[in-house]
Amino acid sequence: MKGTKEEAAKDPGAAAAGAVPGAAGPGAGAVPGAAGPGAAGAGAAGAAAGEPAGAPAGAAEGPTDALAVEVAGPDGQPITGPDKPRFECESLGKWRITTPNVGVSAMQLQTMPFDKLVWFDTTFLGPSALQWTPPGNCPPNFETNQPDCFVHSLEYDAIKDTTRPLHIKSDPWCSTGSLSGSGTLVGSGGYYKGRAAVRLLKPGGDCDFTEKSEVLGSERWYASQHILDDDNLIIVGGRKSFNYEIIPPDTLEFPIKKFDFPFLQQTTDPVENNLYPFLYLTPEGNCFLFANNRSIVFDYKTAKIIKELPPLPGGSRNYPASGMSAVLPIRINPKTPEQISFDIMVCGGASPYAFWPVDSVTIRPKPKNVYWPALEDCNKLRLMDPNPHWEKDMMLSPRVMGDMLILPTGDLLILNGAKKGAAGWWNGDEPNLTPEIYNPRAKLGGRFKQLTPTTIPRMYHSSSAVLSTGEIFVAGSNENDRYVFEGVPFPTDLRVEKFTPPYLDASLDKYRPKIVGEIKKMTHNQPFTFTMAFDAKPADLEASDLKVTMLYPPFTTHGYSQQQRMLVLEVQLAGDSVTAVAPPNKKIAPTGYYLLFLVYRGVPSTGVWSRLSMEP
Repeated sequence: MKGTKEEAAKDPGAAAAGAVPGAAGPGAGAVPGAAGPGAAGAGAAGAAAGEPAGAPAGAAEGPTDALAVEVAGPDGQPITGPDKPRFECESLGKWRITTPNVGVSAMQLQTMPFDKLVWFDTTFLGPSALQWTPPGNCPPNFETNQPDCFVHSLEYDAIKDTTRPLHIKSDPWCSTGSLSGSGTLVGSGGYYKGRAAVRLLKPGGDCDFTEKSEVLGSERWYASQHILDDDNLIIVGGRKSFNYEIIPPDTLEFPIKKFDFPFLQQTTDPVENNLYPFLYLTPEGNCFLFANNRSIVFDYKTAKIIKELPPLPGGSRNYPASGMSAVLPIRINPKTPEQISFDIMVCGGASPYAFWPVDSVTIRPKPKNVYWPALEDCNKLRLMDPNPHWEKDMMLSPRVMGDMLILPTGDLLILNGAKKGAAGWWNGDEPNLTPEIYNPRAKLGGRFKQLTPTTIPRMYHSSSAVLSTGEIFVAGSNENDRYVFEGVPFPTDLRVEKFTPPYLDASLDKYRPKIVGEIKKMTHNQPFTFTMAFDAKPADLEASDLKVTMLYPPFTTHGYSQQQRMLVLEVQLAGDSVTAVAPPNKKIAPTGYYLLFLVYRGVPSTGVWSRLSMEP
C-alpha cells in the first residue's frame, strides 16, 4: 500500500480506506474497537504466565535450556534429566559493513542453498544504483518496453561478499516466493505484468530466472507462499484476492487450482491489515493462517476451516500494520517423533488504523504526531494444546516492520523496523536500531535481552537472513518510491551489514563443535551420521550436551520470513561419530534443503547444507 493519488488511480480500490472515524487521534487508544473485529472474545490472553510446557519445577530464570527430555547417552541408552546450562559470555554482538554499495535494494530476499542470497526490487520505478555491463547493455524493460540499463535483481555470495546480477522481467514488486523441494526459487505475483507471473531460479551455477506472465489464477500482490507436504506450493491472498491456489513446483505450465476463501475478506478492515498473512504447514498436514488479528487452521485440499483460534487482542499484525511471526523450533524425540509441540509467535505490529493518519499526510517531512506508537507485545500460541490460547509477553521496545529469525541455537532474533508508524512509503519513524534475542526456554517475563545496536536504520523494504557462519545478513531499507539518497529523513540504503551474535564470540571458541565433511543427503525417519571435532574435546561430553538443529531457509519480505522453520534433533554418540534421526515426515519437515548446525550447550558449529527427501 503506497498511499499516493497516482497509485490509487492505477489500482482501483487501493484508496478504499476512506476516512476512519476517530482514526486521526494521536495514539492507538483513540480508536474505538482498535483491537479489531472479535477482539473482545479473546479471553484472558496471556493469563497463563507459567513456565514453558515441560519445564521442571523450580527451574532457574535465565537462558538455561532447562527442559526435561529423554536423550541417548554415549552407550545408546536413554538418559532422563534436564539439559545442562549453556555456555555464555559477556558479548552483546557486533556489527560490520561488508559491502558499502550493493547497488540493488533488498526488498525481497530468498536464502538459497550454500549461502547464495537472491533478492529483487521493483522493475518499474526507475533506475537502481547498479548498471549492466558493458556500457550500453540495456535489455528492454518488460513493463515499459523501453531500454533499461539498470539491474533489479542480484545473487549475493554471502561467504565471499560478491554479487552476480540477474535478469528479472515481470515486475516482482511486493511479490512472494519460496523454495521448492529441489531448492529452486519459485517466485510468484507482483505488480503490473507481474501480478499473475511465476519466476523460477534453479540453485547453483550461473542460472538465471525463467518466467511467465498470466499463469496464476488470481493476482498475487502482497500474498504469502509455503511448500506443502505433497511438494506442491500454496499461495494465499494478495490485495483483493480473497482466495488461495495450489501450484506445482519447478514448472511454468500448469492448470489453475484455485479456492475461494471468505476468511480473507472477513479479516480485511478499512486499511486492509491482512496482507502477507502468516502461513504455516502444521504437523497434521493442514495450514495455519493468521490475518489481521485472527487465525485459523484449514484443510488446504478442501478449503474447509477445521479450527478457529482465539483472536489476538491489542492491534493488527499484518501489512500494513506489519508485525512479525515465526514458529518456535520443533523438538523431536526419536522415541515419539510424532508427538511434538508447534508453538507460533506473533509479535509487534500496530494499531489497526496506524496507517491511515500517517499515509493521509502528503507533505514531507510529515508531522511527528501522525506516527502512532508500534506494538510492544509478543504472543505465543501452543497450537497442539487441546484449547490453545495466546500467552502474552512483552518485548523491550515497540517494533513495526521488524524481522524475526530463528538462530542456530533455537533462539529468536528480532531486528530492523521502526518504533512508530506503519509500513508503506514514508510511513515509519524512529528506527528501532537495537536487536533483541528471545530465549523460549526462560521464564515468562525474562525471555528478552537487548543486543548491540546498529547505526543504520533498516526501515520499510529491508531484509535479513541467517548464514551458515552463524552470522546475520542485513540489507535493504527504502521508504521512498525511487532510489533517493539525500534530502529525505530515511534515504535508500544500499549498505550490506553482518551482525555477529554473542554465540560467535571468540571466548566461546573452545566449546565450539565442528561438523567434519558434508552431510550430502538425509531421508525422512532414517538415521544419518557425521563426524564431529573440537579444538579440545571436552572430557565429560555426553550426548545430552549436543543437539542438531535444521533450519529451512525462508523468503523474507515486509517483516515476514515465509516458510522458515527449525527442527531440533537429539543425537547418539560413538566416539567422534554423531548419529541423529531425520524428521519423520514431510508434514513436520517438508522436502528440501536445510542448514544443519551441531550445537554444544548453546554454542553452534558452522552450518552445513543438506537435502532432506523421502527417497533413500
